[in-house]
Amino acid sequence: MQDPLADTRQRLVDAFETLSPQLRTAAQYLIAHPEEVGLNSMRSVAKAAGVKPATVSRLSKALGYRDYQALREPFRQRLRSGSTSYAELAHDVQARGDREGTRGLFQAVRNGDLENVQAALADDQYAALSRSVELLGESRRVFVLGLRGAYSAAFLFHYAYQFFRGNCQLVDTGAGIFADQLRDISGEDCLIAISFPPYTQLTIDIVDYAAAAGARIVSITDSDLSPLARSRELTITTPYTSPSFFQSFIGAVAVVEALITLLVSTLGDEALATVENSERQLQRMDAYWHGDSPR
Repeated sequence: MQDPLADTRQRLVDAFETLSPQLRTAAQYLIAHPEEVGLNSMRSVAKAAGVKPATVSRLSKALGYRDYQALREPFRQRLRSGSTSYAELAHDVQARGDREGTRGLFQAVRNGDLENVQAALADDQYAALSRSVELLGESRRVFVLGLRGAYSAAFLFHYAYQFFRGNCQLVDTGAGIFADQLRDISGEDCLIAISFPPYTQLTIDIVDYAAAAGARIVSITDSDLSPLARSRELTITTPYTSPSFFQSFIGAVAVVEALITLLVSTLGDEALATVENSERQLQRMDAYWHGDSPR
């Protein structure tokens, strides 16, 4: 199912660097709050974004729309299509299964995920990946954050990273302790944050807190206009769309695997020694299955 906001989002991304600060503020609100834009008037949207109504009107024209109503229409289509509802998307998956069969759905998932990985690891992504590796290598500590569906990619980064370096903290929001983990985060530290629409509010809050404390932010998200990218530090973008009812995180996992590979390749003998020590500890703890052979 085609996203009715795809063209508008692309226009926002393409125009963003040429916009004034006020227009950028309005653009960021539009991309982060599509439901509110679809439901509310220009005045209400401007108030929520913290800008004047005239700013939203100027943004509409800067993007090539005749007025705010024309800009708003793709957001209204999103609401009418129900594409933000997991339940409606699940219904669409079942209807598609009835039409195409499970083999057709399987092929659509495969093709979609292959496209997401290719986009995530495209040649033009290398500059952001390479700079992220430099930033991570320079950091005193590395915090990694991914909530809800993004947790799997965040956990994978933390689990693989700790094999060769001991300065990583997986941010744990259980029992409300994330503030304790981040209370002394500073400009010497880096936070990797992973999130895709619909963005998790707590993720945005933690990113804003870390950025205000001076920490460097590496965002793995869908767009330069994602609320995770507000710090304008480093943003690695990857598609998240899927023929399923749920977002695809395969692109984020591919980015994580690339970051881990590039990192370990740059950290020299100390990283190798840490990997060897980690492996010896796991062997002593009998962590891995040895099959039926005697030990």
